[in-house]
Amino acid sequence: MAYEARRRYEALDGLRGVAAVGVMLYHIGSWTGRPWLVPHGYLAVDFFFCLSGFVLAHAYGRREIGWLGFMRQRLIRLWPLIALTMLAGATVIIEHRERVPGWLGLGLLMIPRVWADEIGFSPLFPLNPPAWSLFFELAVGAIWFPVRRLGVMGHVLMIVLLVPVMAYVCHGMGGVLTGWDRGTFVISFLRTVFAFLLGWGCYRIQGFTSLTLPAWVLASLLAAVMSFPWTPLNWLYDFVCVGLVFPVMVLAGRRDPDGLAGAACRISGAISYPLYALHWLGWELMLRGFRAIGGHGYPVGFALVAIPVIVLGAWTVLKLYDEPVRRRLQALARRP
Repeated sequence: MAYEARRRYEALDGLRGVAAVGVMLYHIGSWTGRPWLVPHGYLAVDFFFCLSGFVLAHAYGRREIGWLGFMRQRLIRLWPLIALTMLAGATVIIEHRERVPGWLGLGLLMIPRVWADEIGFSPLFPLNPPAWSLFFELAVGAIWFPVRRLGVMGHVLMIVLLVPVMAYVCHGMGGVLTGWDRGTFVISFLRTVFAFLLGWGCYRIQGFTSLTLPAWVLASLLAAVMSFPWTPLNWLYDFVCVGLVFPVMVLAGRRDPDGLAGAACRISGAISYPLYALHWLGWELMLRGFRAIGGHGYPVGFALVAIPVIVLGAWTVLKLYDEPVRRRLQALARRP
């Protein structure tokens, strides 16, 4: 039991890195007018939420830690990079500089701007728009912990009630491409809860299935899901991926790889969160430098240089900032 509680599920860690790369490429495609570049990369966020339900249930489902202790652990894991990206994001904002101090305070406290008075779709976190999913990660985890020992019937009932709701949302919006803006705040909450509940359900039923697949097969499948082109039935594609494909992938990813595959999964998992948290900021900084030397538009060459630089920057931040800060915070948390 003690071993199981410490198990990392390295294949799933590796998939987390593949998903982070998918989000980055999807955003770069959107920012540069190339929507065909990983057109379903946004589904990686739903995979994150599903995986989070599985991993949190594994790590904290039977652990006697208390709600405050649980939230302290979650903040130690997530907040250092949140703080860094908000502070750095404040330096790259050009318009509305007078609003930056307020945005920074809200960002550091992880308070979304749901009351924003701008017309249209305004980001919940202007200093780092991808942080919207980190807010929901923290919020849904905080809600889940007190009910983590809910009976199976109650768990199943919540999923059953959300299935038609999510089908309706997907059909009405053409998919699950929501989250970063205040206009879809409630829908994004439902999106997060649905995927999280499915991941939690995967943890509860894993003992009833022996389904496992090699990490490289699952990574290829996830890449294919994110790269699949848009179709007139995009809403159905998104719904099936979130409601069926991703839970099956999480269940099938319980086989820990050995050797080079295991090392690759560990590296992929380690860089996944920094890459997700920093890719918007890294792109903005690279773009400013490109413009400063007279660059125009978004040529392919610039993207080919920017992508590995962003990945290298994420790894550098992980090793020089995120891991040392988290170790220090964990040491402080263990003090009487």
